[in-house]
Amino acid sequence: MTGYDEVAEQAMPELIDVEPPVDVVEALDRVNAGQDELFEALRLLHDEFERLAANVTPLLTTQYRSTEQRIRMLETRLRNRQERPLIVQIANLLSDVRRLKSGDDVKTHVEEALMHALSSVGYQEMGSAGDQFDPAYHEPLSGSTGQSGVVTRVFSRGLSCYGDVILKAKVEVEPVTHPREEQEDSQDD
Repeated sequence: MTGYDEVAEQAMPELIDVEPPVDVVEALDRVNAGQDELFEALRLLHDEFERLAANVTPLLTTQYRSTEQRIRMLETRLRNRQERPLIVQIANLLSDVRRLKSGDDVKTHVEEALMHALSSVGYQEMGSAGDQFDPAYHEPLSGSTGQSGVVTRVFSRGLSCYGDVILKAKVEVEPVTHPREEQEDSQDD
């Protein structure tokens, strides 16, 4: 006997001296009866959950639909609040255009009023001569579109809102010549 066995024998004498059940069949019958009771309890629990789900589903569906309807109503109110200032500005612009007599005055006034209306809701114009060419912001109509291209002419300015490009600026692009290249070209002549 090892030292471990001796310690175990001293610590748990009651477990070592226990005799196995005499009637194994009787013990198995008790286990099977316990399993049957457990399965019956689980079946009853499942039936109760099914009944609960059948009663709760219509309530949840009704609540979901009413919440969805409230959200749509709030979205409409929010959209109207955001659009109302723009609509007021456009209506005032229309009334001003009808009052102005000269065509040049109308063009200048309309351009300024529309840019003010757009900028007040977050829109910005982009694309000017001398800008570095960027395919995300510029659409080249003529010229070279290399990485070092520069916008030389703007046909139509672009429009962006909070970093999102709405309309790309339509531009003419020319490549940038580096001073070293110009010096090499002049030395070759």
